[in-house]
Parts: sequence; structure tokens; C-alpha cells
Amino acid sequence: MAKKLNLMKLFPLLLAGGLLIGVISNIVYPQNIKLSGLVIIASTLVWYIWPYFKIKTNQLNKTTISWTIGIGLTLIFIIQLIVLCYLPVTIYHDPFRVLYQAEHLSQGQHVWSSSTYFWRYPNNVPLAFLLSQWFKLTLIFHLSTNTALHLLSLGLLDGFILVALTSIRRFSQQNSGVLAALIFFLISPFAYTYYLQVFYSDLPTLFCLIICFTILAQWNKFSKKNKVLNGIFLFLLILLGQLLKPNLIVFAVAIVILLIVLFLEDRKTLLKYLLPLMVILLGFAATVPARMAIARTVDFTNNSKYQLPTTHWIWMSYNPKGNGTYVGADVKKMTQLPTKTARQNYTKRVLPKRIETLGVRGVVKRWILKAGILLNVSHIQRSYSGGYIEAPKIYQKYEVQLSLLGSLLMRVGFIFIYGLAFIKCLALITKRNYEVKPIRDLAIVLAVGYLAFHVLIWEAESRYGQPLLPLLLLINAFTAQETETNLAIYHQKNRNLFFGGVLLITAFVFATETKPLINGKPMIVAGQRSQLSLQYKAKPTLIQQNTTITQRITLNHTATRLSISVPHQTHLEAKLVSIDRHKRYSLNHVATTLGIKQKLLPGKYEIVLKNTLPSPQKVELVRTQNYELTPHPLLINHQSFKDSSLIYQFTTPIHN
Repeated sequence: MAKKLNLMKLFPLLLAGGLLIGVISNIVYPQNIKLSGLVIIASTLVWYIWPYFKIKTNQLNKTTISWTIGIGLTLIFIIQLIVLCYLPVTIYHDPFRVLYQAEHLSQGQHVWSSSTYFWRYPNNVPLAFLLSQWFKLTLIFHLSTNTALHLLSLGLLDGFILVALTSIRRFSQQNSGVLAALIFFLISPFAYTYYLQVFYSDLPTLFCLIICFTILAQWNKFSKKNKVLNGIFLFLLILLGQLLKPNLIVFAVAIVILLIVLFLEDRKTLLKYLLPLMVILLGFAATVPARMAIARTVDFTNNSKYQLPTTHWIWMSYNPKGNGTYVGADVKKMTQLPTKTARQNYTKRVLPKRIETLGVRGVVKRWILKAGILLNVSHIQRSYSGGYIEAPKIYQKYEVQLSLLGSLLMRVGFIFIYGLAFIKCLALITKRNYEVKPIRDLAIVLAVGYLAFHVLIWEAESRYGQPLLPLLLLINAFTAQETETNLAIYHQKNRNLFFGGVLLITAFVFATETKPLINGKPMIVAGQRSQLSLQYKAKPTLIQQNTTITQRITLNHTATRLSISVPHQTHLEAKLVSIDRHKRYSLNHVATTLGIKQKLLPGKYEIVLKNTLPSPQKVELVRTQNYELTPHPLLINHQSFKDSSLIYQFTTPIHN
């Protein structure tokens, strides 16, 4: 029996290995020695303070902790409202295409030919449908799409944070864990950037996982009535979660593994958790007919001319010239083949060649690299954000520094979470008698499953590693008591010498490094980058002779460059007009861009495009139903269109 039980130690061992890679990745990437030095210094200070923080906070009474959590959540909510009001971002790529389609579906417009996006990625059809139902509901109250999205993001994000904090407090029985998590949510960009400003399938996945595990952990304490209600809730959660994010299926695999282990080792415990686990599996099974029903409801039909096979993602992740992430050249190659079957046959033929080219050493190196990308959080706050539309002057003055600070806090925060879970996994591995605890072990197996899925098979992206956050928070909470002795020993051995040495060495390297701390892409002063994209065959707008398009923009910071997206081989008279200074700048047409390199002082400007030719000319315009893209409406021959816009960005270089 002991040997069989010890097989479960493999999962915390694998998780510990992945987390160690995650810690190293967040220290060294992005590759900037000074920035890495700051990460090491901050992380070292956090780990040095942690034992004292635990001692002091665990002495606080329940009332104090409750008030602290309440005040912290209130501050988070206030900051979120400020961000939504004054720092709206321009959403681009997949979330905007889903939003665009959801708006049309909410209006009863079941048209899928605006672009080829959903034919290529039909897995997002349920997401567009479910989002459209939310829009239908909010339209009853005459809410704009912007407000509807903000309410949805706030509800899911703050719901996740609240459940995470209450669960950590309940399961760990310690104040330190919940207060550390509260500080992370309060001061890091987690609650104020991507998950708040851009709605996509990642946030519902986090919400689904934290709720599911919270219900499972308390299942045996529920009354019969509560078990029925929570069982229904579990079923719906999994059904919606799997429809929104298909890779949640890893959860089902983890449950099957746990059921097998419990059947072999502890059938009494198996009976206690069999019902909720089977309800979850039933929820996964129900997604198949649900997906088909949604497709029929919205009149969506798969088009093999554009759809990519599953093997494409595996083939792309092993591109010898890539790093396991999205490779545009591979996607282009796929789109040149006529059907899904042709693409599938092609990838099956060339995938073994790619693995052979990499070799055993190259494949293992690719796995490590993908794990590092998956667990790196340095850019997660900027996911699917094309920059601020028109940020206030005071914010833009310090935007670069604040962005740097945000990235630093995210990296340090996740290094701490990874590090704590790493230590807990080691403590579990070194225990002489490994006792299977169903919910804790399910979280560990699921975390390993997510890592294995993306490291071994799928492409890697930092967003894909985010489902580990709720799992690691819960693992740390579940193991808070049983690994306490090991942690105490860890913190007492030569801590002052070790931490002092790390700080001195890092400070010396930081002081002697000549590479600048800030060295990134140009800052977007103002922009509107939401679009269906020409790569998905989005249809441009035709404008007739003597038609004039005007877009007003307010610059709150000096810009040095303007770029406007236009179709290739279109001929327009284009200029930028400074309203405040009564100046006109002619715009140059290069490939698919109209633009100018010119110092543009803060003030009000107008982009003016005019067709002076007798033949119609193509223009890239974005038209939504009820989603405000910019603060200023687009004017076409002086007629106002509040939900339309050009695609543009004003930028300025970043200086250290």
C-alpha cells in the first residue's frame, strides 16, 4: 500500500519542478539585469520579512482581520472605479472580435461573415453567444456595452478575490495567508489591468476554479438541501466554464486520476466525494450537446476552408525557429492549404520531422522554455490591451514608471506564491507517510495537468498559466498547518547570512550594470486599435468621391508619431489638423499605414481623410452596435457616428 500511495508524490514533485522554473523565469525575463536585480532584492526582502509577518498577523483577532479584509476590498473597488473612469484601454485581438460578434447576436443579427475569425476559431462561438445574453439583459436597463462589460468584469473579478480571501482564511486557519493575499490583490496590477479592463475567457476560468474547489472542500459539511443546491451550481459552473474555455477539460482528467487513486486506496473517502465529482464530470459531458445547441441557435456553421486542426497547435509549438508560442508563419502556411483535412494531413506528416530536428535535448529544452513562458507574469497586465485611449496628463507623466512598478510587483507577488507552493510541495514529498487528501491532491494534480498540457502538447502563453493562481492559493491554504514545522526549520537556518549575502551581491550588480532600467516599446499617447483585422478578411468600408472622414483626438502628452491603418493601395487625401494651433500636417502613405513623424504638442487634433478621386476608395473603419470606441464620435461628411472609429495610434519614444 505504501508504494501505491507514494505514487501520488509524483505530482507535487512535478509541480515543484514547474514552479522552480516559474520562479527563475520571473527573475530573469524580460532580460534586463537591473530589473532582475530589483526583482531579486524585493523578493529577498519579502521572504526575509515573511516569518515576522506570520508571527505578528497570526496574533490578531478575528474582528481585526474581518475589518482589514473589508477595508482592503473597499480600497480595491474604489481604485477599480477610478481606473475604469479615467484609464479606459483600447481592446484588440480576440476579445474585441468576440465582443463585436456578441453585440450583433444580442441584436438578433446572426451574421458570421464579417470576418473569418470564428470559422478559424469556432471554440469562441459559445463565448460570443453567452456574452450576447449578458448584453441582452443589460439592454433592458438601457446600459451601454462599455458599462455592461465593466459590470461583468467587476462582478467576476471581485467575486474571485472575495472567494479567494475567504477560502484562504477558512482552510488555512491562519491570518498571515489571507492578509498576504489581500496585500497582493491591493497593490499589484492584478485587480486593475487585464482582468478588469478586458473581458475574455480567462477571468471566468479563475472564478470557476476557485468556486468549484471551495464547494468541494466544504461538501461534507453541507446539509442535504445545500448539497442539492451546490450540486446544481457545480454542474452549471462546469458547463459554462468548459463552454468558455475548452482547456478546462484538464479538470476532468484530474478528477478521473483522483477517482482511480481513491478507489485503490481509500474507498470510504471516495464515497464521500463521489457525488460532487460525478456532477462535475456530468457538467463536462453536457457541454457537447450544449455547444451544438448554441451553434444551431445562432446559425453558426463550421467552415473547413478556414478551420485549423488540433494538430496545428502541437506542430506550431515545436517550431525549431520559435519558442513554443504563436508563430505567424505557421498559421500563414495553414491558411494556404484548402481544407481542414488537408491541414491535418500536412501537420501529421511534418510534426515528426520537427521533433526529429529538435532532438531529445531540443525537445526537453523546449519544454523548459514553455514552462517558463507559461508561468511568467511580467506582461500579463498588458494582455489584449492596445494602450490607453486618452489617459489623463498626470498619469501619462508617470506612465512608464508606473508600468515598470506594476510589472515588478506582479513578478515579486507570483515569485512569492510560486515559492511558497514550491516549499509546500517539497514538504509533502519528504513526509514519511503521504496521506491522500482528496481536494488538496486534486488541486495539485490539476495544476500539474495544466502545466503538462501546455508544456508537452499545446502552445505556451503567460495567460494560459493563470489558472494555476487559484490552485496555488488553495494548495498553500490547504497545507498551511501540515507543513508548518518544515517551514519553521527552513526560515531559521542561516537566514540573516543568506539574505544579507543575496542583497549585497545583487545591489553590487545593480549598481555596476550600465544597461538602462527602462528600455521598452514606444508609449501610446492616444489610440484606438480595436479592429476585426484584415488578416481575418475583415471588409473595409468604401467611401465615395468627396466624402470626408474626421476623427477628433485629444493628446494629453507630447507625441512624436501618428499611424493610421488603411487598406493597401487606397488613395486618400490625408492630413492632421491641430485645432489649438491652427496647423495642418500632410500624412504620408506607406504600405498599409498613413502617418507622420512630427513633434505633436498636447492639445486637440483632427484626422481628416478625403476621397478626391471619382472611384470609391477603401477605408478601415470599426463600427460597433453600442460600444464606445473613443470619447469623440467619428464624423462622415459632418454626420456623427458615436460607435465608429478609425484605427490609429499616437506614440512617443520611452526615455530612461
